[in-house]
Amino acid sequence: MATTTAKPLRVDAQRNYDALLAAGETVFAKAGTDAPFDDVAQEAGVGRATLYRHFPTREHLFVAIMRDRVDHLDARARELLEGTDPLQSLTQWLRLYDGIAAKYRGMSARVADGLADNESPVAAACAPMKESFAELFERAQRDGVIRTDVTALQVLTLIGALPKDQRTGKTIRPYLDIVLAGLKA
Repeated sequence: MATTTAKPLRVDAQRNYDALLAAGETVFAKAGTDAPFDDVAQEAGVGRATLYRHFPTREHLFVAIMRDRVDHLDARARELLEGTDPLQSLTQWLRLYDGIAAKYRGMSARVADGLADNESPVAAACAPMKESFAELFERAQRDGVIRTDVTALQVLTLIGALPKDQRTGKTIRPYLDIVLAGLKA
């Protein structure tokens, strides 16, 4: 299988890309992930054409913004696979996932929707994280500490759908605790 490497961006194009990422973070932090897409271009000080050249859709920008977070979740799942307590490892990871997925208003639902749609750029970006979480989840199932009648994807989707505080985007207490308690075998 041949691999292609992306051609490095020109200096000005890289500067615009970086400005758009920073602007996306700022706009999403202020107004949530459903903020008008054009607000990102305005915040970055670039035209709409530049925005759409780098990020054809809001989802593409969203994926670029969350890439480091997804890599962190993937690495943390792999570390937790080495742990001796599968339930504690699973619980730690799910709490981390919930916290990261709720950074911006609307982010958690957008991640959950993207994970369930295999054609989505979110699903492609999250594939390694999804796979490492599935290993962590299946280990807990094999060890008999969580239910076997649910899947890893169902749990991730459920956590994404938990009620969020409209002001902060964070999961409202005690919903995550209820889900975690309901997973136990």
